[in-house]
Amino acid sequence: MSVKIIMQYRWALLTLAVILIVGVIAIPLSSLIVVANVWFMLGLVFLIGSAFFILEKGHLFAGWHRRRRKGEDPLPEEKIAPRDVATVKNGPIIVNRYAKFCLINAIVLLGLGIFLTL
Repeated sequence: MSVKIIMQYRWALLTLAVILIVGVIAIPLSSLIVVANVWFMLGLVFLIGSAFFILEKGHLFAGWHRRRRKGEDPLPEEKIAPRDVATVKNGPIIVNRYAKFCLINAIVLLGLGIFLTL
């Protein structure tokens, strides 16, 4: 891996390293299966987090109108014209940096959890 890629995902790798170090320290205190199960569950939590961050940018509620009270300014998402709703909803899937952070941690922790329980 190049240094640029490592620096780009340094927070994900640092979080992953902390989780793995805590797990390795916990192995003598409990069984390996318990640590693997905890890593698997943390991987599932990170996977749910990544799904949330991906769906957050999905414009699922584009075209819905919220009733405004008197004197309120229109929200930025209310400025979508009804004819443009389909183009906004059919836009590309956006995977932001928070989703990438969660996906990196989820893939590694799920893989380790499965590998150690076999």
